[in-house]
Amino acid sequence: MLHAATRASSSSRIVALLLLLLVAAPAALLAAPSGGINPLVGTWSGAGRITYTDGSNEGINCSAYYTGGGSDLRMAIQCRSDKNPIHIRSRLRVDGARVTGTWEERTFNASGSATGRLSSGRMTLKVSGSGFNGTMTVSFGGSSHSVTITTSGIAMSKATMRFNKR
Repeated sequence: MLHAATRASSSSRIVALLLLLLVAAPAALLAAPSGGINPLVGTWSGAGRITYTDGSNEGINCSAYYTGGGSDLRMAIQCRSDKNPIHIRSRLRVDGARVTGTWEERTFNASGSATGRLSSGRMTLKVSGSGFNGTMTVSFGGSSHSVTITTSGIAMSKATMRFNKR
């Protein structure tokens, strides 16, 4: 009889543990996207295109530097072109899937806040400030990543870049 009670008690503990895992696992998965932002940390080089509000566009050669990791990401993207350079700076804080921070593009004098989401291999931000707003999407995985920026209120309406890790 004592043996049956011990077995029932062990079964109850196992069921309780399984229930706890079923409740906690989805929350943990939502809170920490696979890989987080750490794959972005490092030095990158690439190319792309910038489109202006007047409809003209041109090729750009770019470098990107991401520092931090874990819950903090500092981003610096610099692109050269014949007409205008691009100088993007951002300081971001990642809390689970939520991303917040600051964003600026120095050539076009745009700065403000950034808010968005991080999912597996993708960060999507809404950026806004005095007189401008836009989006920035960073898709990443392995040894490459891409950046797409769309804005209104400044002379740059879109920029697309593709990077490879150095």
